[in-house]
Amino acid sequence: MSAAQGKQEVFEDTHKCGTSVRRSRQPREGSLGRIIHGKQSVRGAWPWQVSLQLLHPQFGFLGHWCGGVLISNEWLLTAAHCINNDLFNLPLAALWTAVLGDWDQEVEEYSEERIPVEEIILHERFHNFQHDIALMKLSRPVKLVGRSRIRAVCLPTKRLTHNQTDLCIATGWGRDSEDGPLAGRLLEAKVPVHDNAVCRKKYQHAVAIRSGHLCAGHLDGSSGTCVGDSGGPLQCASKDGKWILAGITSFGSGCAKPGFPDVYTRLSYYLPWIKAKIHS
Repeated sequence: MSAAQGKQEVFEDTHKCGTSVRRSRQPREGSLGRIIHGKQSVRGAWPWQVSLQLLHPQFGFLGHWCGGVLISNEWLLTAAHCINNDLFNLPLAALWTAVLGDWDQEVEEYSEERIPVEEIILHERFHNFQHDIALMKLSRPVKLVGRSRIRAVCLPTKRLTHNQTDLCIATGWGRDSEDGPLAGRLLEAKVPVHDNAVCRKKYQHAVAIRSGHLCAGHLDGSSGTCVGDSGGPLQCASKDGKWILAGITSFGSGCAKPGFPDVYTRLSYYLPWIKAKIHS
């Protein structure tokens, strides 16, 4: 097998992707989440969820800054605006650490792996939440089998439309208000997918909603993503029971403002870009 064939196989080995490694019972009903009005997830339910932690060159270690999502044993995705934003532009791999296998960020669970980032690839056309996607390569591959509590999510094979699924879930450790605390335990919220026209109507004054965007979220303000959830996954259930990465949390009204769904980076649109970068 050539090196190129080996890379291809690692990226496309999907028999284990998108499956949970949960080992505990469902938490009690009614626990509210920092993903606005979501609920506490089950430990191991989202084993591809990543916490990206930042060592800022001026302000020191900031801890959890954004979410990410593992797509293979050495590559993860996040939002480009997590790395290049109004506060800073820090595409320097040495400043970032990926924490995998985490659930409760306030407790050492001995399932976590803290792996330095080796390489960061921002989308070349990223600007103002257009092409809001970035790849990060881990400094060493992670084991996705055996007793590991880490898995990769499955990538989509076709474009998701708003009438094709009724089970999509956003996850993250984000805040419950723009100046509130980060969540300790990983939280989740079920969100409906909309036609992009819904988000186009709401955000056209600030961001042009295009084919690379995915519109999802409750319109009544009952739940949604917030600060700190950016870069994390919007995963949707497939017919075979696996979870497919439909989107990456990009932007919204702030924190579940009524009438305003959230906007995600649409993964199916960026599959050619992802594959080209990983296999280059």
